[in-house]
Amino acid sequence: MVVATTRATCFFDYTCGYSYRAWRWLSELAGVEVDWRTASLKELDRRDGEPSVFDEREQPRRSVLALALAHAARSSGHFERFHRATFHAMHAEQRMLGAQDLFDIAAGAGMDVAAFREKTGVWVDAAAAEHRAAVETWGVFGIPTLVLSEDVAVFLKFSEPPAAGEDARRVWESVHVLAVSHPELLEIKRPVR
Repeated sequence: MVVATTRATCFFDYTCGYSYRAWRWLSELAGVEVDWRTASLKELDRRDGEPSVFDEREQPRRSVLALALAHAARSSGHFERFHRATFHAMHAEQRMLGAQDLFDIAAGAGMDVAAFREKTGVWVDAAAAEHRAAVETWGVFGIPTLVLSEDVAVFLKFSEPPAAGEDARRVWESVHVLAVSHPELLEIKRPVR
């Protein structure tokens, strides 16, 4: 019998609705600690020959800016507040956030936005490095990707997050059984009707 872990890493992008749904699900799992790590959906979808989304270090596009701010928030102890507020604004409120909106969310989370602006390129580089590590180490090709152990990672998408409580727990345990016990299972996909 597979026992579900109480720790996981989740690679996410704030602009991704599937990442938001995974965050809502994982946030409801009592006793499960999640290490949130950044990966850029736009970079994963970039075609050969196109410039990297991380090349615009000093004035990054909003998706990269949000990931860079997440790194700064993590380093300053404000990650949870920034993370929750950014996901909520982008998905629950369905706001199209610009740079100033993201800076306002960061300030509301307690971050020093002026200090961030002085080192924007450093934080963009941190997001780029974490993205590259996700691809090189785990083969991340889509997000959200959950790392459940040192040799098991799975990409998953929810149309809606599982209900809180026991339903969320059952899904967590089921994902573990499939991912850990059946490494030969590469993909489950429902036909759209």
